[in-house]
Amino acid sequence: MSPPPGPAGSASLPSPGGAIALLFLVAILFLLGAFPLGALLGEPGLVLSQLLFLALPAVLYVVVRGHDLTRTFSLRLPSRRHLLGGLLLFLGGTPLAWFLAWLQSLVAPVPVEYLEAMAEMLTADSLSRFLWLLVMAAVVPAVCEEVLFRGTLLSGLRNGLPAGVAVVLSGIIFGLFHASPETGFRILPTAWLGILLAWVVVASGSLPLAALLHFLNNGAILALMALPLTRELVSGTDDAPPVVLLVGAVVALLLGSRLLQRDGSRDALSVPPDEVHLREG
Repeated sequence: MSPPPGPAGSASLPSPGGAIALLFLVAILFLLGAFPLGALLGEPGLVLSQLLFLALPAVLYVVVRGHDLTRTFSLRLPSRRHLLGGLLLFLGGTPLAWFLAWLQSLVAPVPVEYLEAMAEMLTADSLSRFLWLLVMAAVVPAVCEEVLFRGTLLSGLRNGLPAGVAVVLSGIIFGLFHASPETGFRILPTAWLGILLAWVVVASGSLPLAALLHFLNNGAILALMALPLTRELVSGTDDAPPVVLLVGAVVALLLGSRLLQRDGSRDALSVPPDEVHLREG
């Protein structure tokens, strides 16, 4: 029996409990399936794992439960204002992620061997190799992770929690999802980027915008990894970013946040998802 609709038609969106339960299922599927597929097929197996164990369960859950696909996945193209705001937000947020990575390295040492192995795997020695890495490490994660974390999970959390709490909680979950004995040093910066992406979806109502920003973030890292002069900057966390860079980052972050505010709404975080779509309609 489906839950009765709330005042704003909340049954058309996943519930917080359902979204969390889905995430646990996805984590189990990914742990059990991703490593065997990767061992069997190599890098194509990693791509297939994200499609099968991240995006597909999230979409199937929404379809089987009868939730609204358009609202759950915020299927709305961004306006030019929101596009500029999102770009500025990430331009400012990236140096802050660097700063958080440096702070975390003070208490959680960065495994040098892991970084060297990742740098070797993500370094392209030809155009065809770079394009494949772009698909594997930028295009596919930008789609699959956004569908799961800023689609089903964020919509579910917003359906029962204040939007600001849902944004922060979904970002923390996103960071923890990327944690492992080798990648624990990435929790804080990854959670921060997850919060930024969630805020982009809440403020703009556009998951495609978050996916684009996710792709640009990962793609920029790959491009920097391809150049010897910038490779150490991307893979290293020994030094904090310059103070001047942090000041500029805060300014860009504030400007981007202001541009992302919805027309006619000063506080997008206070607007429930159903009410937002009613206003836009």
